[in-house]
Amino acid sequence: MMLRDMFFNRLIAELAALGTLKRMCKDGAELLMVLLIFSFGFAFNLWIFSRNWLITGIDGPYYLIQVRELLRRGSLVYGAPPLAFLLLSFFCLITGDLMLGVKVGVSLLCALSTVPAFYLMRRAGKSSLPGFIAMTLIIFSAPYIRMMTDFMKNAIGILFLLSFLYYLHVLATSGFSRRSLILANFFLILTGLTHILDFGVAILFLMLYSLWAVILNVNRHPFLKSTCIIALVLFLFILMASTFFGDLFADFGKALSFLRELAGMGGAGRPPPRPSLKPKPQAPSPPLWIRAVGGWEYVLLLLFSGAILTVYSWLRGDGESTLLLSAVTSMSSMISFPLIPPNWLWRLMLMIVVPTAIIFSQGLSEVNRLMKRTGGNPLSEASTALIIISLAFFIMQAGYAAEKARPTISYEGYLDLVEMKDKIPPDSLVVADFHVAYWVEYVDEVAVERATPEIWRTHQHVLGVFFKNRPPPFPFRVIYRGRVFVLVELQPRIPRH
Repeated sequence: MMLRDMFFNRLIAELAALGTLKRMCKDGAELLMVLLIFSFGFAFNLWIFSRNWLITGIDGPYYLIQVRELLRRGSLVYGAPPLAFLLLSFFCLITGDLMLGVKVGVSLLCALSTVPAFYLMRRAGKSSLPGFIAMTLIIFSAPYIRMMTDFMKNAIGILFLLSFLYYLHVLATSGFSRRSLILANFFLILTGLTHILDFGVAILFLMLYSLWAVILNVNRHPFLKSTCIIALVLFLFILMASTFFGDLFADFGKALSFLRELAGMGGAGRPPPRPSLKPKPQAPSPPLWIRAVGGWEYVLLLLFSGAILTVYSWLRGDGESTLLLSAVTSMSSMISFPLIPPNWLWRLMLMIVVPTAIIFSQGLSEVNRLMKRTGGNPLSEASTALIIISLAFFIMQAGYAAEKARPTISYEGYLDLVEMKDKIPPDSLVVADFHVAYWVEYVDEVAVERATPEIWRTHQHVLGVFFKNRPPPFPFRVIYRGRVFVLVELQPRIPRH
């Protein structure tokens, strides 16, 4: 009897050890896969930037200006949330090169955004597959590539936004947790320290999660307790940032302008006081970059898929997936609402990278699960083929976005700006086209403004940098003629009497 008990106890211990070993192997394989996908994403992002020696986008040199000033004097030229510039400064110090450091930093931080996406979807989808698909969808997201190669702060903020969303989801589905609450607040503040659009979407997620938690009765009371604490921290952060660091967080005023314009109140109202830091110039409203997200048909497909998956999860009694999908689908419909003014809509549409990764990773993994449950190898192979074909669509869109990611000036134009630097008199004001203004400011280290009649009253020399085939509409004297650009001194128009 005693020997038999010892045998069974030994057998149970061996089986338990074997189960633990299998779990360790499974966790190790999962971690290795996450590292491989992340590394591929990092390499892919670096490849996009390495296609050009110069940095891409209209705003690319803006980041060079900000980081250079931060490293030189510990301050910023343009008022903006500082976290992204601080992080990029670290990479510039490591690489020893300003342009390389910004490229490496943006590539790494954007690739890291795949990690919280994996853990969010692994938890919501109850397996690793939706997490791996979500990582891949972020890497090959055309809107994200568009952000990364121009609106770099916005792209970096996706990392903190997804991290906040993960811990918000944990709070909503697992009850009150001090650790998750602290981390949710931490990543929400980091999002606010990075970019106003990411911050606004994070607040929208908080509101929608709270609403759907009440409607679906998913941990209603514990989650509302957590939500109230997060709302208090959010209020204190906005109050302190606006009161004590108004120059850096002047973008908070854009949110009010957006709400006023959306409500049809006729403009942004009274302009805010001029900050002591230089305000970032606003680009002319570009056409809606809808091709980057596959067209309006793609947006409708995303919303339809989200709605179907939400109902399906609800019918299955999966409250966790239902809550996530309800909030994400609601958010998608709000940021892609076609009546939003175009000058706001085209930026909001780029944020579709987040719902895309969540909805389609969940949808593809559900299709795979159903096919494997209802059939054998043929259906299993069909589900794998469906996933590959779906990912191919995103890869093609990503290729298009990567191809369009270019600097706004050529290398010859950059050399022109370098050569004309010594020909610009001290205390000069330079007028330049918006698409090259940041490059002129970065390379020649001069103030760049728009041409108005008042500028001649405050500056002795008003110069202009123009493309050789686009002469300025003012009388001018040529100072330097390069391969691409011409440097001229502008003369004020003398009014006729």
